[in-house]
This record gives sequence, C-alpha cells and structure tokens, in this order.
Amino acid sequence: MRLSGWMIGAGAVIAAGSVASVAVAQEVGKASAVNPAATANLRTISIGQSIAHKERIKTTDKGSVQILFIDKTSMTVGPNSDLTIDEYVYDPNAGTGKLAARLGKGALRFVGGQISHTGDAEIKTASATVGIRGGVAMIGPGFVFAGYGSSTVTTQGGTVTLGAGEFTQTPGGGQPPSPPAPPPPNFVQSLIQSFQSAPGQSGGAGQGTASRGNVQRAEARATGSPNGAVAGSLTPQPPPSPLPPINQVASSLNQTIQTSTQQAAVQRVETKDTSLFGFVGGLMTAWLTSGSGYQYSNSSVGRYTGTAEIGIDSVRRRVQANFEGTVSHDQQGQYLPGSFNYQFGFLDPKEDSQSGFYDSSNFVAGPAIRRNGEIVSRIDGAPITNQTGVMVTMSRDMAQYYVSLYGMGSVTPCDCDYTKWGFWSSTSDQGPYKDLAQGFWVAGRPTTAGEVPLSGQATYAGHVAAAIQNAGSIYYAAGAFSNTVNFATRTGQVSVTGLDGTNYAGQVYLTQGSTAFGGSLAGNVGGRNMALEGAFFRGVASPVGEMGGNVSISGPSYLGAGIFAAKMQ
Repeated sequence: MRLSGWMIGAGAVIAAGSVASVAVAQEVGKASAVNPAATANLRTISIGQSIAHKERIKTTDKGSVQILFIDKTSMTVGPNSDLTIDEYVYDPNAGTGKLAARLGKGALRFVGGQISHTGDAEIKTASATVGIRGGVAMIGPGFVFAGYGSSTVTTQGGTVTLGAGEFTQTPGGGQPPSPPAPPPPNFVQSLIQSFQSAPGQSGGAGQGTASRGNVQRAEARATGSPNGAVAGSLTPQPPPSPLPPINQVASSLNQTIQTSTQQAAVQRVETKDTSLFGFVGGLMTAWLTSGSGYQYSNSSVGRYTGTAEIGIDSVRRRVQANFEGTVSHDQQGQYLPGSFNYQFGFLDPKEDSQSGFYDSSNFVAGPAIRRNGEIVSRIDGAPITNQTGVMVTMSRDMAQYYVSLYGMGSVTPCDCDYTKWGFWSSTSDQGPYKDLAQGFWVAGRPTTAGEVPLSGQATYAGHVAAAIQNAGSIYYAAGAFSNTVNFATRTGQVSVTGLDGTNYAGQVYLTQGSTAFGGSLAGNVGGRNMALEGAFFRGVASPVGEMGGNVSISGPSYLGAGIFAAKMQ
C-alpha cells in the first residue's frame, strides 16, 4: 500500500484578488465581505474597497468585515473590534513577506495565506503576541484557539505552542499562557457564530449577486479551475462514520486511507513536531506454511507488550508511530518471533506521508513503506514483506460508540486531555511465517521524575482495553480502571472491573527516581492474573494529571494483553 498523503477536511480559505508583480507595501488587500457599522480610518467600508497599510478597522456591536490580503490571507474582524494593520509586505515572486497587526479589542478569525506558510504572520493583543504558521486561528481578549497549523502564544510570563484543535488562555498581568488544552464546550461554535452575518445581513453583496452561477464563476477565477472551490468552514469536516466491528478495522481503515489520499494533499510548509510516549499491548499470532498455504493448525498465539512513540506534525498533517515490543511464548509459542519494531507513517517530508492528521484526537497511519519500496518495520531485527495494517486513534465519541455497541455500560472511556489511545494491527510475511499483531496503544505527554509529588494522594479513573484469547477464540474486551495513588508511600491501589467478566485488584509500586510504576493484580475468575506497568503523563491541571500503561493477563487456557488510560479525578 503506497500512500502519498492523507488529510480529512480543510480550514476556511478565501482566495481572490489580483497579485502584483512587485513587493506591495501600500494597498494590502480588499474588503471581501462587510456588514454595516464597519469603518477604516473613520471611513465606512464597502465591499470591494481597498484596505491600506497602517489601516485601522473598527466595528460596532452590529458590524463585521472580512479582509482578503494579496497573499490570500483572510481576516474576519468580529463585532465590537478594533484592528490595526501595522505592517504588510509581500513579494509574490519570492512567495515571502511579513504581516503584523494589533487587535486592540474584540476578536478575529485568521486564515493563513502564503505569508503564514513561511512563518512571518503575527497578531498582538493586549495580553499576548501570537505567531501563526500555516494555519487557522481565532484570537480574542484573553484567548487563542488554533484551528489547524500551529500558533506560538507569548506573554510576559512565558510561551506555549498550540497544535491543531488546542486552546490557551492569556490572562495578562505577567502570567504565562495556560497549558494547551481542548477549548471549553461550545466555545468554537459560539465564536464562529459571532463572525457570521446576522439575519438580514448579506456581507455587502447586492441582491442576487450570490447566485449559484456567480459563485461558480468567482470560484473559477480564484482557483484557475472551473470546478475549484475556495470556501469552507473553520474547522475540519467530521471524521468518518464510526468504525465497523473491531475485527474489520484493519481492512476498512486501509480503504479509508487510500480513498482519502486521492482527495487531499499535504501542505509543504515548515514543520512543528510534537511527540507522545507510551505503551502497546495485544496478541501476536504466527503461522507456519504447510506448503499449500497458511493453516491455523500450524499457528501459535502469544501476548506482546512494549513501548510507543508517536510524532505529530500538525502543519504538514503527518503522523509517525513507532511500536517496539517483545512477545511471550507461554502457549505453544514455537512459531512466534521474539521481538518487533513496527513503524506507521512518516514525518520525513522526503517520504510519502502514509498518514493523516485531522486533529489531536483523530489521526491515522499505514505501514511505513519508503518510496523505493522498502518496508521500514522489522521482526526479530530482520526485514519483512507484504505488510498491511493500520494504527488509529480512538476518539472519545468513537470509544463511547463501542461501549454502547458491545453493551459495556459500566465502562467509561478515559476523558483524557493530552493522553491518546487507539487500535493498531500489522500483518506481514517473513520467510515461511505469517505474523499478525493486533491490539492497542496509549501515549501521552511525558512528565519528569522531579514533578512526581512526594506527598498527598490522588485517584485516577479510566479504562482498560485488551485483546483476549479464551479457549481458542480471539476477541476484544474493555473494563473500568481505577488507581488510588499514595505519593508518600509510593504505592497505588488498582482495580479493574468488568474486563471480560473478571474483576482484578492489587497494589502497584512507584519506581524511585522515575515516573514509572508496576505491580500485579489478582482476578476473581478462573485463576486469572494481571501484570501491569505504566507511567504518569502530563495533564492540563497537573504534571501527573494522567497515566497510561500496558497490561498482560494469564490464566488456564486464557491469554490477554492491552493498555489502560486514566485521568486524575
């Protein structure tokens, strides 16, 4: 499977206007949409009117204006706002320039053009300076929201970098911006609504000028294509419909990636990477060929556990996941490998993306296959062939869908802020063997040993998801997870309830000078036991606000392995 790039949805882009052949420092753009009570340097703005360098734009409670700059940047200035364009220079031959503006009050929506792709677009407010790179942002008094791309937010107290879908507050008074986090409920929808025309307003267009034919002609001029489209919404389109039953995930998602690849392109702009670290857990099945194909009678099943590292480039919409682990041989394991190193997707812009980033809770990647056909993944350190598979996030809505679908009403998936988790699988050949890895991954923002408290107590709640083999049948199960941590005694009391009809309980121990912990839990059914290892992850409110890890389950004629994710309550 070769993938050249994948992206669901796109930010709002409004492209129109002429391009000068020399650098421009006077007229910077035009008013592409206007509602009453919008002025520029005390003159009333009308649609199509020029906007000049050093222009000051003010709106009343019923006014708004959209400015279309020469580099195809768009700014929508909301009601009760005051914006000054301090500097705008653009050289279309070089594709470079600079945009600097001050938002004295109110709010604006910024949709990046060519200048923001080279990283020189800046908006100042009373409490912060916002650098926008290749994306969409909404900025107002005391807040910044990155729709996609990345935004660097600096106050007198510090700097944070926002990825797609992240929000920060800028309180001012020498305080740092709040840590990147999802926006408050309904925040984005309410802000978008404030930028839109009210009933009876037309954005300055005369009656009939927005007919279907006129819109199509305008789009054709702007894009150079009779079928080009230039308008959209600020936020990406919703993710695909919920996944089919889990045993169909790999094949259907492969098709999703391939189809989406043909419909979107990756923007080639300067990268800004973030990394998540965590764990993997699941089952490995290996078959030995009989000469006429692979038969289940010549197979072995074992548990695997290991580590996960996930890199995200939200600007180029790329993801790279690296999973490493070892495979246990405790049940007819003669055909099983000992270790694996799997890679999904590429951050390297010299390779095809083979991945896609929708937002921080929705991304996906296929097997990493270089342009020369080389498969990056290895089993027992040796090359493999014919690899297929997928790694995908499980968003809150998708996880809740599966809880409802499979009647697991007692399980509440972790409502984590930064920690992500999902499903992955890989099928490949290696000589006479066929190997199938299937299971789950969890990864979060790492904290440091020095940030783990030495006193106090906290309770974490979330879920466990595992691949299970029970008397020869393989399936997936989920359970509720709880860990009450006593930081003074360096212990945690863990319970897992309702996992494949079994409850587990036991104590884990925090590793001195580390963020890690581990221990064993006893089950109440069939002599089953669970080994658990994990680590603290960073949360919005605390450097140890979340946790994740893997579990390994054993019992008579019973195997299982998976992951857990939990958040401080």
